[in-house]
Amino acid sequence: MNGIAVVTGGTRGIGRCIAEKLLGAGYKVFVTYARDERAAASFMADFPDLSAVQLDGRSIDQVQALRDRILADGALSVLVNNAGITGDGIFLNASHEAFNQVMDTNFGSTLNYCNVFAPAMASARFGNIINISSVAATKVKLGNTAYGCAKAAIERLTLGLALELARFDVKVNGIAPGFVDTDMFKAFAQGSERDIFKSIPGRKIMTPEEVANMVFLLVSRQFNTTGTILKVGNGENIG
Repeated sequence: MNGIAVVTGGTRGIGRCIAEKLLGAGYKVFVTYARDERAAASFMADFPDLSAVQLDGRSIDQVQALRDRILADGALSVLVNNAGITGDGIFLNASHEAFNQVMDTNFGSTLNYCNVFAPAMASARFGNIINISSVAATKVKLGNTAYGCAKAAIERLTLGLALELARFDVKVNGIAPGFVDTDMFKAFAQGSERDIFKSIPGRKIMTPEEVANMVFLLVSRQFNTTGTILKVGNGENIG
């Protein structure tokens, strides 16, 4: 057993692949989800050692309750902040509430999990925090202002925490994928996948498993670094 891991937004897509990778490596894994109880139940049926917890990451009280539950079992070794929404739309047409929802769900929840779990890792003098960002943090596209701002904030949080936690042997890194073959990508593409592929130098998109492999390289410290944002993809994140 390699300890305990938490993967937010971990019942589908990239999150599920990350969780499966950690389960296979011997971690006791907790995944969080917001609404999809069917996906959570299906995942737990496939992996009896998995715990799926429904909570709102925007609520620090709920995140603290999860921390208390986990620390009663042992020390947390891995935190992967993966949960998020896109909420694409033209800024001039979007409501203040819609913009804030994207910021709160993506950046706010990541901030809450780091705020709650980083001190415990520092006290244990060991830990790995991986924040999932996006090419949108640095590459601007029409309609993704809110999402891009949230991901840029996540990257800046990652770097700041890495600097503060390095002396406690807590590694904090980020992964910024380009397009990944998930339900979120399909919702974004809305049938224009062919045109998107043509716009990518490599003419393909990443798989969730490839992102999970990158996470595991960092978690296992096969790639031993901190304060690193890995920009991965098939050329769409160049420039």
